[in-house]
Amino acid sequence: MKTTDLFHLSAVLALCSPLACWSQVNSGSDGHDGAFNPTTNTVVNMADHPNGIYHYTSVNIPADVTVTFIPNANNTAVVWLVQSNALINGTVDVSGQTPGSPPTHVIGAAGGPGGFRGGNGGDGGSGGLGLGSGVGLAAAFGTLPRVWNGSAYEFYTNGTVTYGNQYLIPLIGGSGGGGVGYGQNGNTYAGGGGGGGALLIAASQVIDLNGSIASRGGSGGFYNCGTACYGYGGGASGGGVRIVAQRIQGAGSIDVSGGLGPSCCSIRGGYGRVRLDALENNYGGIAYGALTRGYQPIITQTNGLSVQLTITSVGGVPVSASPTGVLATPDAVVSAQQTTPVPIVVHCANLPLNTQITVSVKPANGATVSATGLNNTGTLASSTATILINIPRGGGLIYATAATAN
Repeated sequence: MKTTDLFHLSAVLALCSPLACWSQVNSGSDGHDGAFNPTTNTVVNMADHPNGIYHYTSVNIPADVTVTFIPNANNTAVVWLVQSNALINGTVDVSGQTPGSPPTHVIGAAGGPGGFRGGNGGDGGSGGLGLGSGVGLAAAFGTLPRVWNGSAYEFYTNGTVTYGNQYLIPLIGGSGGGGVGYGQNGNTYAGGGGGGGALLIAASQVIDLNGSIASRGGSGGFYNCGTACYGYGGGASGGGVRIVAQRIQGAGSIDVSGGLGPSCCSIRGGYGRVRLDALENNYGGIAYGALTRGYQPIITQTNGLSVQLTITSVGGVPVSASPTGVLATPDAVVSAQQTTPVPIVVHCANLPLNTQITVSVKPANGATVSATGLNNTGTLASSTATILINIPRGGGLIYATAATAN
């Protein structure tokens, strides 16, 4: 049995943004990570920043330099807080991944940091993670998926839904594409792409973007075994990118487009979300995604006060402290003799008591199973929900979600 940590928390926030009340931007950076000035292609391992927050004095990414990331164990978003200026002439990339070549094409791909994993291929397929996903389907986020009508892409409803809000608070990434399973002898099984990651860059002075920021959704896995025999997993949705500064300028690009999906690539995952918050917004570049502009002064949620859900045990078996959600390395193993329904214990932080918690199980093969319960034990700061659910036999992914208004 596989378990994972919280994969989505939907929040409705009351926000205020009267420009007259704000004369300057304070990113909140204390500068303890120093200046970030890579001179060659750089892979940032986020393991030493478990909350994903970096406090820089300045950022300068030259042309022809690409910065990518290895997500931390908590799969947090990437948050760069900058005391002065951020100059981006190169590329910052938090895109989701695409399943590998056969035979690993059946395994759903990982999302970018803060994004959601794709579903696995198999009998019936399995849905990707995140509220915008579905079995065998391209995923949604800021928009619905898109389909080629012969002359142009158009949005269409395929059972997925958009989610999040225009402010990107809380900061969240794209959903994974669904895995597929159909055809002869399992030859056309294919995993879904990983959702685009989540990135916040906040600078107290200027963000000058003449390079590119990418949080694209990964394409679905592909397998071709001959004439009229192919498999293509669902394309993931693009991720979330938020830029906050006193002044935003430049003529670069921000790309949160979705990955390629089923029907011979004619279906793509939905666009992610892009938010530009600045007192002086002079950005003249391109944004491929659901873009909004304005000035919303909240940069990050107060430390220690954000809502968190953590699955702590399954059928009495403790869950790994740093769950991976990878089938090859289970985070919890439940005995085959376990009776049903199985109790799932979810720890909640900063969530009002008696909030409805939904636990979903996405087995390696078959449809998702869900059950609900209430966090009716503890306090607002620390509470527990125990939810009984009939878990299908075999390995799979378990995640918990909640909806709350702040």
